[in-house]
Amino acid sequence: MSWLYYLLEANLYLILFYGFYRLFLHRETFYGLNRYYLIISSILAFILPFLQLGFLMNEMVFNYTGYITIDEPQSYFTPENVLLAIYLSVSTILILKVLWGLRYIAKLMRNARKRKENGITFIEIQNSKVAFSFFNLLFIDPEMNQKATVLKHETVHIKQRHSFDILLFELVQISSWFNPILYFIKNDIRLIHEYLADDATTRADIAKYDYALFLIQNSYGTQSVTLSNHFFNSSLLKNRISMLNQKKSAKWARLKLLFVIPLSAFMLFLSTTAFTKDYGTIQLGQKKESLTIVLQDTTKKKSDKKKLPPPPPKEPIKAEAKKVTEIRINEPKVNKIRFAPPIVKKDSKKLPPSIVTQDAKPVPPPPPPIEPKATKGKVLQIKLAPPPPIEPKPAKKS
Repeated sequence: MSWLYYLLEANLYLILFYGFYRLFLHRETFYGLNRYYLIISSILAFILPFLQLGFLMNEMVFNYTGYITIDEPQSYFTPENVLLAIYLSVSTILILKVLWGLRYIAKLMRNARKRKENGITFIEIQNSKVAFSFFNLLFIDPEMNQKATVLKHETVHIKQRHSFDILLFELVQISSWFNPILYFIKNDIRLIHEYLADDATTRADIAKYDYALFLIQNSYGTQSVTLSNHFFNSSLLKNRISMLNQKKSAKWARLKLLFVIPLSAFMLFLSTTAFTKDYGTIQLGQKKESLTIVLQDTTKKKSDKKKLPPPPPKEPIKAEAKKVTEIRINEPKVNKIRFAPPIVKKDSKKLPPSIVTQDAKPVPPPPPPIEPKATKGKVLQIKLAPPPPIEPKPAKKS
């Protein structure tokens, strides 16, 4: 739900900026500065959540890539999805409202008489008693009383491009419709537009009293267009008349705007220390800890998986000596040659030893002679062969 946290933080800053305006600036008569303050502060409120002061960040973040997930049955009715559906539904309605206002302006232009002069398109609407401007389009009833005064008033809106401000705050309202302060900001920016136009109109051509009386006589029973600067706007009439008689602010009162600097610094402090960000931020300044942090999300958000808390960081392991892996190469097998024992025959020559290969079966040697063993109680008889006969020697001759 990072989108919701971002919107809540941005709207908190928007409330603080607008509170400063209501306390110190909204009764001052430097309308141009007030206008730029509301525009710039509203834009800055949506930028500040992405900024952080690096020298205030003391925590050390360790990056890890491992994660554990548990499969669960998929469900679309989660609190985040319900809030997102409600948010988008209301935003869609506000978008349709803006488109309807643009359609109404286009419808008025379709059948009206048009003429262009000095870059301004004059659109005459008969018997309408209306006068309003939208960018460089000026809608006016050609038979209106004091037409020159009304034209000068609306020309100020066109030249200062007040319609851009109105569209800007319409977009802010679409994105932050849940913030009630935004409706007051829209009303104040319209008041500033009318103050600027009234001040320029009453500066030389018409007295302030006559101008206020003219506003009162023509402000009732008129129809206002949402996206336009309407001359006869009864909801703003009381404030417009009171500011006509307001005493001009002193020049030193502009110094109040300098207090915006510590206010912005306080918001940066909150953005850095009070809010945990799970989206990309821009760090201003160096960190106290000289640690390089790599922000890389290796996990994918899935509605059917639930993340478990990350494992605690592991202590660094000392570098071990590199082990040398021995690679043994199998030696080729060598066929061994075995020799059979020689065979000895009686009165025969020794034969050469026969060669026996690995495939042939070796001839076992003859078993040694077994000597007879004497047994208890028996006499071993040994038969000797008779001696050979002795031949008589022949007698010597005398």
